[in-house]
Amino acid sequence: MLLGALLLALTGRPAVAAWPERPITAIVPFAPGGGTDGVARILADQLGRALGQPVVIENRGGANGTIGATAAARARPDGYTLFLTTGTTQAINPALYRSLPYDPQRDFVPVARVGVFPLMLAVNPGVPAQTIAELIGQARARPGALTFGHWSAVYLAAGKTFIRQIGAEVLDVPYRSSANTMTDLVAGRISFAIVDLTVGLPLARANEVRPLAVTGAQRSALLPGLPTLQEAGLAGYDFSAWMGVYAPAGTPAEALAGAAAAVRRTLGDTALIARLAELGFEPVPGDAAELAAFTTAEQRRWREIVAASNITVE
Repeated sequence: MLLGALLLALTGRPAVAAWPERPITAIVPFAPGGGTDGVARILADQLGRALGQPVVIENRGGANGTIGATAAARARPDGYTLFLTTGTTQAINPALYRSLPYDPQRDFVPVARVGVFPLMLAVNPGVPAQTIAELIGQARARPGALTFGHWSAVYLAAGKTFIRQIGAEVLDVPYRSSANTMTDLVAGRISFAIVDLTVGLPLARANEVRPLAVTGAQRSALLPGLPTLQEAGLAGYDFSAWMGVYAPAGTPAEALAGAAAAVRRTLGDTALIARLAELGFEPVPGDAAELAAFTTAEQRRWREIVAASNITVE
């Protein structure tokens, strides 16, 4: 009180409370239970500890992340809303949809890059394919017999690109969430899915799905014996899901700097890195400038991917 009164007397302006002075909402544009949600909850817990205020997850799933992205874009830019999202909302949706109720460039400011979700192609154990080569052979020999499940744009694009490159006819089956997709994959109602390791690893370890390959340019340290699709002959195939922290445009610089510093400290914690690795997530820390440049590059790359694979959404 005395400090505030003194500041007011000297400057004519009221004292401004140091950020943050109350809980922060972190909007996640996907349903609970998926890989993004799992990583976001771990990150939010540690960010809250670093900031001295709770960071509360608010899941706003639906419409390929568009509902959550729109909510985050329209949130009050007062430093108390963060957007924990992936390339789906920031790079893929702009390539897929002719119009969106938000603009990933205009409506958000980057805070920090977080990391990547390596992806793997997994089949139901009832599918008689032990390798990618065998799966490709079956897909080509029996046009339309195999089915591919997906629940958001990155998995749809990864699957469509795989199908295009192997020159086969495969039916794609859309789902509302990773939980629905994996339930049907385990049950044998679909043949295969491309899934992030955070979701697929526990099922693979329980022998409920059979992983055949990872989709990135390099093998994953979590599954070093699993080949990449490039190794299996799909030249240039490189898909992974990535995560970053953004804030509504107009968020005060103090809050942006404070959130970025908290993310940097959090991702420097070795215990946290090990915990995320158990989930199949690989931290790739980066500052706001790095995230901005990466987002722009990803938007350009995804426009090319969508055009090359002739991917459309309803």
